[in-house]
Amino acid sequence: MNLETPRPPLPPEEARLKLPDLNTTLLDDEQVEQLLRDIELCAQIAEIIPKFAARGHVPDSASVTLAEARKLIATRAVRGLQLRYRFEDADWWDTLMLVGDQFRIVRIRHDFGGTTELS
Repeated sequence: MNLETPRPPLPPEEARLKLPDLNTTLLDDEQVEQLLRDIELCAQIAEIIPKFAARGHVPDSASVTLAEARKLIATRAVRGLQLRYRFEDADWWDTLMLVGDQFRIVRIRHDFGGTTELS
């Protein structure tokens, strides 16, 4: 498609659809520990899923505890972790990925309530 060609407007029902916002940044070890403390104290943890290999899927039964997640992060035994939790009546997924000596966090707020329109 030529970039100069204008796109036709979306139909009204599709124009209301919006993907959730993603937030991302790099965290050092101290910031990761603060994140884990905040989640532990202020949220309801649904599950923590480790990612060990560069490729392949994580088994459904791969969930770890917060204590195990802390050890995996401290020893750099994982490539990443996904923390799924409930905070202020919303479901949040924080994905931590090892990048050098830091972790990149990608945070998304999921709204499984049915409506896709954001005000």
